[in-house]
Amino acid sequence: MKKLDQYLLKKFITNLVVAVSGWIILFIIINMIETVSKFIDNGATLEQFFFYYLYYIPYIISLTLPIAMLLAALFAVSNLAQANELVAQYSSGISLYRILGPLFITAFIISILAGVFNEYVVPPSNQNRLDLMRYDIENKPKNAGKFRNNIYVQDTENRKISIRYFNGKKNIATDVSLQTFDGSTMIERIDAKKMIWQDSLWALKDASLRTFKDDQEKVRQIADTTILDSHIKPSNLIRIKKSPEEMSFTELNTFIDELRDIGANPRKWIVERHLKISLPFANFIVVLIGAPFASRKRRGGTGLSFGLSLLISFSFFILIRFGQVLGHQGTLEPLLAAWLGNLVFLSLGFYSLFTVSK
Repeated sequence: MKKLDQYLLKKFITNLVVAVSGWIILFIIINMIETVSKFIDNGATLEQFFFYYLYYIPYIISLTLPIAMLLAALFAVSNLAQANELVAQYSSGISLYRILGPLFITAFIISILAGVFNEYVVPPSNQNRLDLMRYDIENKPKNAGKFRNNIYVQDTENRKISIRYFNGKKNIATDVSLQTFDGSTMIERIDAKKMIWQDSLWALKDASLRTFKDDQEKVRQIADTTILDSHIKPSNLIRIKKSPEEMSFTELNTFIDELRDIGANPRKWIVERHLKISLPFANFIVVLIGAPFASRKRRGGTGLSFGLSLLISFSFFILIRFGQVLGHQGTLEPLLAAWLGNLVFLSLGFYSLFTVSK
């Protein structure tokens, strides 16, 4: 059986490499058509062009690996079925479970490696790609984040801060408003001309206090004062917000903890954190679905395998996206929302495996 295992795995790995390479080329060509004018308009060099797409490759691999895995499994197993090689193994008393076992083990190992790849390779490569476009090709100033206008952030559970302008070099905010709420009702507002970061605390200058009670408003000037319970730091005000694709699992954890500290709802980001774990296992699940199905000899050959892989893959990702949206809206718990697609298609995979002719 060792040689038969190697024979099947060789076909699978070969098809996988071809499929991944094909998706990389296809995605790069499509992206080049969309962005070539941006490269030309900004006078990008050949070196910048090369490294931009070099940094793009890990993200393409992460995005298309499940489709490539399904294609590779379908082609490898269906070729054995079309050539009656599976029938020969059945006649020797070898079950389908034993034939496909090494393929499933390999797919599971690749899923784990994909998780590691998505954690340590994809986020920094995405960051490098975006930084290359922003700062080297489009020539945006790297210190642009040091100066921001019209900032609105959650400070504590009941308090929000709005800032007209923030100077990140001097850590000075101007035209500041601190709004305290009781539920959805504003009960207090402090307006200050300046808010300065001093001794790890925010100091308010030229401030006035407004209180709202029983449809009445009271206003009084207050001396320069310090906010003792603020969770906001200058780094929070100048940080460029990253997308989940640019953040690793560890960075998402840190960001979620910061949101909880200021009383904000981190549900959306918790869903994205669970997706960091669930998505790599899609590589195993699609093989679990496709391999048993391909073990039956059918008309259509290569064309059928390719069409089926696209149908399963797009259905899978639509369901994943559906669960993601429900999780963001709070209809589903974050864990269930992130794993919805995997659970549904895992059930289909086991059904396919246990009902196919052995």
